[in-house]
Amino acid sequence: MSFSIRYKIMKGLSTYRGFFYIPLFGMMAIFFHHETKYHSILWSAGIALMLIGASIRLWGTKHIGRRMPWMKKKGKQLVRTGPYAMVRNPLYIGNIIIATGLSLLSELIWFAPLVILYFFILYHLVVLYEEEKLSERWGEDFRRYLEEVPRWIPKLNNWPATKEGGFRWINALRSEIPSLYVALLGIFVFVLKWYLSHID
Repeated sequence: MSFSIRYKIMKGLSTYRGFFYIPLFGMMAIFFHHETKYHSILWSAGIALMLIGASIRLWGTKHIGRRMPWMKKKGKQLVRTGPYAMVRNPLYIGNIIIATGLSLLSELIWFAPLVILYFFILYHLVVLYEEEKLSERWGEDFRRYLEEVPRWIPKLNNWPATKEGGFRWINALRSEIPSLYVALLGIFVFVLKWYLSHID
């Protein structure tokens, strides 16, 4: 595969990654095959995972300032505080955990490993593209960051640096409102699925 084709594919994945969520969750919404019957356990675990993923996203957003156009600090420096001191992609990790939680709400527990694998591959390709762009933008500073902070597995001994910097929590909460709507939509869909599956 030529460099230009690879670049276009990875750019497309990065630009339109939100649309790649639809097929997987569409399948979970309409499949009833081999549903697990331990409803209370699955829903408790699913909601717990979603809250963990959302907390990671909120923490990351507090430091990166994503979707906060009124913040002049946004994009002016390489973020290395908060969760970004331990791992390079906390928002994507949060998304994978949220997606796993939603897969449990679908009661298709056999589908959860496929969800994890699907999103990990998708985000890994997106990250490869983003790292190229960030390397061009930040140069040697970003290359040092790549050497010091892992892509996916948190480096826990960097914990002291997580307490530095960041924006106000209220601004992070406002920024995460679109993600909250998506999560609530997912919960509504699977509540509706559960209801339909119990109609005699």
